[in-house]
Parts: sequence; structure tokens; C-alpha cells
Amino acid sequence: MVRPEIITLMRLIFTFPTLHKLLAAEKALRSSEDERLRCRPTPTPPALSADICGMSLELMQADYRDLALSSLEKAKLSPLGSHLVP
Repeated sequence: MVRPEIITLMRLIFTFPTLHKLLAAEKALRSSEDERLRCRPTPTPPALSADICGMSLELMQADYRDLALSSLEKAKLSPLGSHLVP
């Protein structure tokens, strides 16, 4: 379990295998109209992997990770991974 004060200093990045899936995931989170699920596409940090899309989805409020994952799973758009990055 990550301490809450650390989460606020980190960015939460969801990675996807393709840009198409990333954009569908962004649309799914935005269509919920839940302010806690605000997100934006962002370049994938190079340290994560070369096997994933060059873009990632950043959740603006990292402490709502589980809510975002649940919403994405319902839309059948589960990310390849979720990463806390500086």
C-alpha cells in the first residue's frame, strides 16, 4: 500500500497496447462526467517499456486509481498497467 502523501507527489499513468485503446479509454472516463476521473493523454515515460504505445493516459487525481480501473474494466478497456511515476 502506497502512503497517500506519496501518491500526491506522483503521476498515475495507465498504459495501453495501442493508441486506439488509449483514446477509447479516455473517452470512457470522460463520458462518466465524474470529476474524480479527469484524465489526459500524455507521452509514455521512456523508462516504462518499449512494448507499449508511445502515449499513456494520466489520471489527474492519482488517489482515484481503483475507481478509474473499475470504470475501465466495465468498458472492457483495462490498461496493460498502471504506474506511479515522478
